[in-house]
Amino acid sequence: MQKVDYLIVGQGMVGTLLAWFLEKAGKSYILFDNGQKQSASRVAAGLINPITGRRFVKSWMIEELLPFAKKTYQEMEAHIGSPLWEEVRIVRYFQTIAEGNNWLAKTSYDGYEQFLSSEKLSEHLEHIVKDTGGYGIINGAKVSVSSIVHAFRQAFLKKGQLVNQSFDYQQLRLVEQEITYGEFTAQKVIFCEGYSAYQNPWFAHLPYESAKGEVLILRIPNFQTDHIIKKTQFLVPINKDLFWFGSNYEWDDLTDQPTPTGKAYLEERLSDILKVDYTIIDHIAAVRPILKNRRPAIGLHPEHSQLGFLNGMGTKGTSIAPYWVHHFVEYLVHDKELSEEVTLARFF
Repeated sequence: MQKVDYLIVGQGMVGTLLAWFLEKAGKSYILFDNGQKQSASRVAAGLINPITGRRFVKSWMIEELLPFAKKTYQEMEAHIGSPLWEEVRIVRYFQTIAEGNNWLAKTSYDGYEQFLSSEKLSEHLEHIVKDTGGYGIINGAKVSVSSIVHAFRQAFLKKGQLVNQSFDYQQLRLVEQEITYGEFTAQKVIFCEGYSAYQNPWFAHLPYESAKGEVLILRIPNFQTDHIIKKTQFLVPINKDLFWFGSNYEWDDLTDQPTPTGKAYLEERLSDILKVDYTIIDHIAAVRPILKNRRPAIGLHPEHSQLGFLNGMGTKGTSIAPYWVHHFVEYLVHDKELSEEVTLARFF
């Protein structure tokens, strides 16, 4: 039997961050992941948008979450030797007069100045994008989530820390204060399964409110920008004239397959944004892991302390995951108390 401290189920962004912080804490682990290409982490745009909604309010805990996320991603960037973190400007086009008024009011609020920019757009962007009611510019960031997942997957495989297969719940055995699974023995198994956690027999009853998002990958000839454009959806530059556009919300069809309906919806939204022609290169979909009240769920099973759960990062996962995954590791390794806002116990 191979003995490690933790088994981690799922090597998306959350599972990767958990392994990162456990290793920094001197703990050993083995990950289980089948490399599903359509997982939410692999199709995410990686946006960090600190000001959201039609009333332009600061995202939950953004003053704490943003600097912690930046520090974490830059450390991971240095580790793999590849760029991951990029500070960007998000051009938020107003759709109503009320939105413009709300923006103007927020520019005078204390605590907002670090997130709002007075930058003016270039004429090139104005020739491409339809501006029907003015705009504001937000200081945001973009993280290459797919690069993180891919680079660390290769590293985990090389070091023998990842088993390239799905986790079989029926093979898991709870033995006193440990668990056994196949050839492995560990103190705990931590489930970082994203949306598929609804199939987990120990956590299937949680109030999941997951939603499918569909995305278009576009080529817009002769158009390059460092700005992210937001009107109804986000238009995010990938490389040269390639762009990520999305996403929609689908609450009923929770498969990972793109649909004609989703494509038509996104194309209609594109017609509200672009003045120029484009070519669709790809159409992809994934299901976001969302739990009731839109907060993460972190903790141990109340009856089986060998079973841990780390999920529910939702649409803002890029910004909130580093802080809360680290929070969970502090709880696991140093017995620090879990925040009531995110503790799994609120669902039991």
